[in-house]
Amino acid sequence: MRRVYVRATSGRHTRRRLAWGWISQSLFFVLPWLDWDGRRLLLPILALFVLLMWASARVGRLFCGYLCAHTVYADLLLWIERRIEGERGARMRLDAAPPSLRRHGRKIAKHGAWLLLSLANGFTMVAWFMPVRALPALLWHGAPAPWAGLLAYAALTYMNGGLLRHRVCRHFCPLGPMQNALIGGRTLVVSYDHQRGEPRGLRNAKRGAAVLAQGACLDCTLCIQVCPSGSDIRNGLRSDCIGCGACIDACDRVMRQRGEAEGLIRYAPRIKVR
Repeated sequence: MRRVYVRATSGRHTRRRLAWGWISQSLFFVLPWLDWDGRRLLLPILALFVLLMWASARVGRLFCGYLCAHTVYADLLLWIERRIEGERGARMRLDAAPPSLRRHGRKIAKHGAWLLLSLANGFTMVAWFMPVRALPALLWHGAPAPWAGLLAYAALTYMNGGLLRHRVCRHFCPLGPMQNALIGGRTLVVSYDHQRGEPRGLRNAKRGAAVLAQGACLDCTLCIQVCPSGSDIRNGLRSDCIGCGACIDACDRVMRQRGEAEGLIRYAPRIKVR
């Protein structure tokens, strides 16, 4: 599989995504420590599933881009990778470099940090289904069920969030096709304004009258570079688009730098943008 080197971006959608990630993970890690009087979470989980189906028909795959645990951990493990190996260009150069102490040291540090986070995640997931205060003792005495759950979820976090990332959304996740089937003409999705953007290409004042026929898209490819799945939204909505809005933030930033209106790529109903 082709590896996608995701470029970092910033903007209002990225900030919202980070905020929702912090909120959801704070709840995930804190709630097991609260006393629920022995009540299980089956009913809230069922209610969440019904809410997810309703939201998919209204706002597309925003759940995937903002709240899905896989997206949150893929982003978090990518953040760790950036801190240790550098931004997109530095990571590409590091992977292409010959074996060296520096290269191996950074790789070991990255995977070590990934494993620590994955184990913490596995511990917390097991704590949702058994008394959290008794869990450390059970693990210390080698109880098989807690260890099996912890290691299984830790392995999923490490493999899916760190190694496979958004290839999971494209090839393995059953929610993606199900949510795509619920998308209608009025559902909010990430959309590219073809009428405004085409024909795409870098504009130059010296080209004279030809500039008038040029679209707003500069073909800078930043929208592709920041996409977790490496998709090109300008070629139409794809099934692996998770609606995270990273391409919107990247495009809006370019438009602001050139003194043009934002919204060349934006959330819009499918019937509004062609």
